[in-house]
Parts: sequence; C-alpha cells; structure tokens
Amino acid sequence: MFKLFKDSFKVTNDCIILATPLIIFLSILGWYFTYTFNAVNTIPKLILAIITSFIIVSGLLSAWLYMAKKTLALSKKVILFDKDRAKELWELVLSLPRGVGKLFMPVLGAVIIYIALFASGISLITFLIDNYIGAINFDIINIDSLFISSKELIEEINQLTDTELIAINCWYALVMTFSTIISLLTILWVPELVYTEKNPIKALYNSVIKLFTTFPKSLLLFVYIAFLTITISVLNTLLMIYPLAYFLVLILYYYFLVYIIVLLFSYYEQSFIK
Repeated sequence: MFKLFKDSFKVTNDCIILATPLIIFLSILGWYFTYTFNAVNTIPKLILAIITSFIIVSGLLSAWLYMAKKTLALSKKVILFDKDRAKELWELVLSLPRGVGKLFMPVLGAVIIYIALFASGISLITFLIDNYIGAINFDIINIDSLFISSKELIEEINQLTDTELIAINCWYALVMTFSTIISLLTILWVPELVYTEKNPIKALYNSVIKLFTTFPKSLLLFVYIAFLTITISVLNTLLMIYPLAYFLVLILYYYFLVYIIVLLFSYYEQSFIK
C-alpha cells in the first residue's frame, strides 16, 4: 500500500493534464452557484436552480472522471513519436463528451443517492437530538459566525445554556461520525461506477462488498486520504489571509484532487481488475 501511495505521486505528475478541466469545471460551478445565490428569490426559481445544479454537477463529474480513467490508461503507454502523442492527446479531449454519454445517468443517480443519504442521516440525527437531549441552537454554527472575531464567538457560546451546549456538541459529534462512516462505505463507489458503468445502486452494493473483502487495505487507504484532506483543509484555513500563500495552497489543492482520483483508480485497478 505504501508503494502505491508513493507511486501515485509519479502517476499524478504524468496525469497532471487532468488539473486543467478540473479548474475549469470548478470555476463554472463557482460562477453558477454565485449567480444562483444572488438571483433565486422564488420557489419555482429555486426548484429550477436545484435541477440545473444536479445536471451541471453530474455532467462535469461524468466527463472528468471518464477522462481520468483514460488518462491513467494513457500514462502506462510508451509513446515514441510526436504524432502519436498528439493523437492520444486529442483522444483525451474527446473523452470528455464521451464520458458524459457513458456516465451521465449513473453519476446523476449517484449524486442524488448520496445527497439523499446524507440529508436523511442529518435529519434523523437532528430529530433524535431535539427529542431526547434538547433543542439545537444552530445560530452559533451558521456562516456568519465563522467570520466574527474570537471574542464575539466566545460571547455567543457563553450565552448558551448547558442543555444547548450538550445538544450542539452531541449533534456535531454524531454528524462527524455519520459523515466518516458514509465516506468509508462509499470510498470505492466512484471507481466502481466509472470502471463498470453500472447503475449507481448496483455499483454501490458491489463497492461495499469489495470494501469488506479488502477491508484492512481499504481502511488504510481511507485513513490516508482523510489525513491528506484534513491537512489541506487546515493549511487552507490558516493561510487564507495571506494572498500568495493561499494561492500556493490552492494550487496544492488542485494537485491533491488529481492525486486522490489517481490513487483511487490505481488502487481499484490493482485490487479488482485482473
């Protein structure tokens, strides 16, 4: 496994072309979500925005993931002539629309299922906390609270009752536990979906089976990815007030995303494709 972690850095360097469509796609999503946040002011517009968001996210994901699969396969080839290299590069470009055709519906189903699972879990946790511990004061963890000073945040926390503090801490602990479990159970869902091109429910079932048949290795893979994710998140939070440092971390973040998908696909090929 440790050899796979190390070798995936070299493969990522060979597949760094994946960063270009990734940056473009994330920029498109950012622009659209910003526009939606400012423009949506009625229920019909909100419904249309949600449907459109699902379509855009699924289309971009299906194109990029299929290209990642093809790029990983190309990185294993030995190309001697420039004309062959240009031909293979053009094939990678063409893999974007082909990926939409092959994976759009499976990815759309997976996005809907994942959001539904997550929303159901959060709703159940909130219901249990409200009924058995106490009402949760979400004002302390809203977006605005993230940008106020530490002194004001401490003052807001001090205004909470003991029951509210217990409720919000229990809610946060349960949400984090639930998120961790869901992330572990679905760690092989994406490569299973991309390599088999099956419907998302069958792909999820098969990925969970494969997770438990290779559980020690898959668990180590999950812990490693979680460690990298936390590290990047901490760096992003600490350095966001320094423009140059934040820019460097942002580049590292895009590299990290490409590395993770290369690592997942390489692990899947190594473990399950003969």
